[in-house]
Parts: sequence; C-alpha cells; structure tokens
Amino acid sequence: MTLRLQKREIPTVEFRAVLPEWMGPGDVECFIEIDARAAGAINGPFVMAIEKAMQQHRISLRKLAKIEDDAEYIAADVKLAASTTRNRLCAIYDHCVIGWRSNLQVLDDKDNACDITCDRTSLVDLAELRGVPEIVKALSDFESECVESGKMLVLDDEETVKN
Repeated sequence: MTLRLQKREIPTVEFRAVLPEWMGPGDVECFIEIDARAAGAINGPFVMAIEKAMQQHRISLRKLAKIEDDAEYIAADVKLAASTTRNRLCAIYDHCVIGWRSNLQVLDDKDNACDITCDRTSLVDLAELRGVPEIVKALSDFESECVESGKMLVLDDEETVKN
C-alpha cells in the first residue's frame, strides 16, 4: 500500500492591477484580475514544476559556458533568460492560477482593438512583451503575492505548532 495523506486546502490569492488607460477600452478602467492558489512550499506541484524549470536552467547554463563566440554567447544568454522566465510563469499558471480576467485591448489580424483572450498562452505572452513595464510589474507583483501567501500559511502553521 502506498502512503497517502489528505490534500491540504491551499489558500487563494485575489490579485488585481490597474493598467494605464491607453491599454484598455478607453471608457472604463483597464485592469487585470487573477484568482490563484498560493505558491511556495505549501503547493507541492508548484514546487516540483519550479525545481524542474531550475534544473533545465542549470543544464542550459553549463551549455552556455561552453560557447566561445561572443555574439553567439549573448544571443544564447538572452534566449535562456526568456526561456527561464517563461518556464517560471508557466509553472505559476499551471499550478496556481484558477482563472483570470482583463479588459486589456489587443489588436486582431485587421488591427481592430478587442479584449484579450484570458487563457494560458495570452498570460505567458504578456510576460514576454518588451517595452511595457506596467504589465511586467503587474505580473511580477502577482507572482510575489502568490509566494507571500504561501509563506504566510507556513508561518501560521509554525505558530500553531508552537502553541
């Protein structure tokens, strides 16, 4: 028989960021809202996904160290940084995000503005946008809130054990 424990109830995070008006429909506040589970040690699947991403990062660093051509090294380094960021956000999305909403406007094939599709691909693509620090900050703040929520639960558990 395999030893199994009941699953722990993981607290949720309700994140909301207001984005600049020029990113939205214009007549209402532009926002991104994300409902998620806490990250960190409290969320086992998240930890395993992050460990896998970091292992891949370390393997890529070893390969990077073997490149002697400066231009090739820089290109590979930039690609590695983007890949590592993408893998981290995918881990958060896959193991923490419950759902998300936004009225952020994107352009369709005919350059018409429309609401962003709120799925995994769009959220990960947002993190890779260049020249839009407001979105990068919002997603970074979201990640921090998920991790902090996990830390607070661990601290609460430790305090309960002490008593």
